[in-house]
Amino acid sequence: MSSYATFDSFTTERFDPSGVTVRAHGELDIANAPVLRQCLTEEVDAGAQRMVVDLTGVTFMDSVALAVVLHFRRRLGDDRLAVVIQDDSYARLIFDISGIAQTLTLVPTVEAAVAATI
Repeated sequence: MSSYATFDSFTTERFDPSGVTVRAHGELDIANAPVLRQCLTEEVDAGAQRMVVDLTGVTFMDSVALAVVLHFRRRLGDDRLAVVIQDDSYARLIFDISGIAQTLTLVPTVEAAVAATI
């Protein structure tokens, strides 16, 4: 885990040369989803091929932010993106209600997410 950067309410941390963990904090909605998208885009453009999106610090999430996560799952490919999310969180409720939970790798810890990405 070598480099850190901050993008508004997002932090990034490399877990290997081609892998990055992006931690979101606070609310993820239409107002800051473009910042999340920019953060993820910059990481992929810088060579990230594996991505962990940690949503454990998220208190609110809307469909626009969900679409950003889905876009990067598609961009990176199957098994290259994992989402860290707590079962009893509001963000998890959004994934479950939308039916997206079955299409993403959702895990309770960053360690499990790193292990789940190939």
